[in-house]
Amino acid sequence: MSKLTSIIRYEYIMQLRRPAAWGILLAATALAQFDCFPSSRNLARLEFLNQPAYFIHRIMTFDVLLLMFGLSFLLAARFPGDRRLGVNALFLAAPLKKGQYVWGKLAGGLLFTVSFLSFFLMINTFIYYIGAPFPLPMLDCMVPLGKALLLWGLPICLFVAFGSVGVPSLLDLRLFYLLEALFFGYNAAYVGSADVMPWYLLTLGDLGRLIWVHPRWPAIDRGSVLANGLFLAGSALVFAILPLFSRRLWRPKTPLKGRE
Repeated sequence: MSKLTSIIRYEYIMQLRRPAAWGILLAATALAQFDCFPSSRNLARLEFLNQPAYFIHRIMTFDVLLLMFGLSFLLAARFPGDRRLGVNALFLAAPLKKGQYVWGKLAGGLLFTVSFLSFFLMINTFIYYIGAPFPLPMLDCMVPLGKALLLWGLPICLFVAFGSVGVPSLLDLRLFYLLEALFFGYNAAYVGSADVMPWYLLTLGDLGRLIWVHPRWPAIDRGSVLANGLFLAGSALVFAILPLFSRRLWRPKTPLKGRE
């Protein structure tokens, strides 16, 4: 357990020290505030911006997609980077099991992703709270914030962290970047609707209806919500298992030598 904890700690601290990660967080926060800060202009443009649940739903739908896209690029090189820089040789020299190495990488990536999503939501919610030109109880912000993190954000983080860390263990990194850009590009280009949304979307899926629903269309398709959640969590489980089957990550098998 101590070896696993050491790898998780190493992965997490290493990612926290990357200036690019904080740059991505600042860029996503700036875009979120430009779109959703409760100014008179934005309040006139967005009918429901005076509702904290709508504010959190909106930044989760659009701006978290940008945040996750940037973080996924940072996480994608974790296994290939170890091979390229020779870091895996240090792990191989220790009495470490393959599962500890793999799950340490995955857990460190997940902790990093969840932390930055939490930073993003808390920063933006705090700015919304202090900038709102109308009375706003703190509880009205904290309840949808907690629901967004647990019910919506955690499945998204599982999908992004395990997919970004695990899939490149089997695919060429450039091919993964291409597939990743296509997936996030499709999500960014998809137009929202009051109808049931496709289950394979990342931040536009119907899990978001657990946080806020349009008052004109209050019905929630629970089957679609469940399908979206199962897609994110189920895909994350598959992504996490993939590195365990990769022969490039661990000690090469050597044939047994006969006695001299």
